[in-house]
Amino acid sequence: MNSNQKIYCGVDVSKNHLDAFIQSKTVRFANTVKGIDQLMKQAGALHYVFESTGGYERLAAWRLLGAGQTVSVVNPGRVREYAKSIGQIAKTDRIDAQTITCFAELVCPREAELPSADQRRLTVLVERRQQLIEMRTAESNRLDTAGEPEARKMIQKHCQWLEKQIQEIEQAVEDTIRSNDEMSRKAQRIQSVKGLGKVSASTLLAVMPELGNLSRQEVAALAGVAPYNRDSGTFRGRRHICGGRKNLRACLYMAAVSATRSNPYLKVFYNRLVEENHCPKKVALTAVMRKLIIAANSAVKNPNFLVVT
Repeated sequence: MNSNQKIYCGVDVSKNHLDAFIQSKTVRFANTVKGIDQLMKQAGALHYVFESTGGYERLAAWRLLGAGQTVSVVNPGRVREYAKSIGQIAKTDRIDAQTITCFAELVCPREAELPSADQRRLTVLVERRQQLIEMRTAESNRLDTAGEPEARKMIQKHCQWLEKQIQEIEQAVEDTIRSNDEMSRKAQRIQSVKGLGKVSASTLLAVMPELGNLSRQEVAALAGVAPYNRDSGTFRGRRHICGGRKNLRACLYMAAVSATRSNPYLKVFYNRLVEENHCPKKVALTAVMRKLIIAANSAVKNPNFLVVT
């Protein structure tokens, strides 16, 4: 084996466990600080590869990066498609750990970087805000069908508490961004794009820290608003978006709805797609989303960028 060749350690992550493929066998560790330290001690200096699993991988990835280890976080959908391509239909934690290792050996995933303390705090706060908003929406829906006064009173009380928590988190998000010069500058540039406000700016900074270092094509693909061809032979299929970061795409959708009303340039663009090109409204909104994320990326990348949107 080439001495410079990387040795990968695929780690399948669940809420309570880390299943790591070490020296041709899978070893289970607890998904805790102590378990991660045991993993590091037993595996040594390897290239650790995790699937993005909704945050369960975050503790292990950040702790390993903080200890100077090499870490990559990959798209679980790509790993699963790879498993199917080699005929690996069965799926268990132990099998997944080995599959992640084989996938990494084939594609050589990009190394992750340890986010700054402010970036980590912002990521956690923005994620928590979204969770509370979803809970508030669920409780508001229950209030509509609550017939008994006692039930309505309990739901209203919970909604008030959730509203207070959301306000406190939003203030903490603002304080975090304001205290960091780079984040503050990026937030101001993002908000210079009409249609992107404080919530959009904080979400972009939390979910896409690479903003400003990407090309037009890369930023659209990461946001999940890049259309992909569906052609074969003489067949020319309709292009579709796929992949990307779901929570970012949800934020961009709401921003696009606002922009089609408040942004003169995007309002004309949207109406032209719908009325003249006869595009479905969701397709037109997706095009607006793509315009917004590209404009935000350009504004952050180039301080002299003239925002026309």
